[in-house]
Amino acid sequence: MGGLSGKPNFSAVLVDRRRLAPGVLEFRLRRPDGFTFFPGQFLRFTVDGVQRDYTMVSRPEAQTIDFCIAVADGGRFSTAIRQARIGSRFQASGPLGHFIYQGAANPAVFVATGTGIAPFVAFCRSGVERALLLHGVHHADGLIYRNVLAPAVQGYFACIGRPATIPEDGIEVYAGRVTDYLKSELAPGTYDFYLCGRRDMIKDATAVIDGRFGDSRLFIENYD
Repeated sequence: MGGLSGKPNFSAVLVDRRRLAPGVLEFRLRRPDGFTFFPGQFLRFTVDGVQRDYTMVSRPEAQTIDFCIAVADGGRFSTAIRQARIGSRFQASGPLGHFIYQGAANPAVFVATGTGIAPFVAFCRSGVERALLLHGVHHADGLIYRNVLAPAVQGYFACIGRPATIPEDGIEVYAGRVTDYLKSELAPGTYDFYLCGRRDMIKDATAVIDGRFGDSRLFIENYD
């Protein structure tokens, strides 16, 4: 795996942050010399003795290492990021994880909910083939990075649980959960499924995949 040679623990400087959507923040750290990773890997941050794992959304060769996080009221790390001055240092270790794009042996189906979209942003920025992406959100304003994702895949479907507002940029909207799409819309076949989101979604999606696409491969990353 990539990493800082001989130095798994390091500090990195905060160079930028911005609001992506209500309750979602992107922050950027200056990439330390010698640092590399595979798209889909994450860093483990330590703030006041508390550890949090966040997946990179940037390309490995970019000058910054970028992350998106859900902002939690009272969350120690998200509060630290919001309050930190540009130029502050954050302690991290890694890269960690094995949720890595395996190539196009089979058509890929990327399935994410919420900020579980993070590894797929890194995948798409680094190049994918024959991929379909399902992003499940409650509201359209949660479709972060869609302008990066949609051009990179053969099919991008916004699975919106409460489609009161519809994006006006040509995004195809499915009114329902990602698991509903897998049950009723995805054509039979053999796929490589990549799932990233909360455990309940992964449990439900895995049951559908086992029932409808039994010869497919399954790669899983949960964040709760």
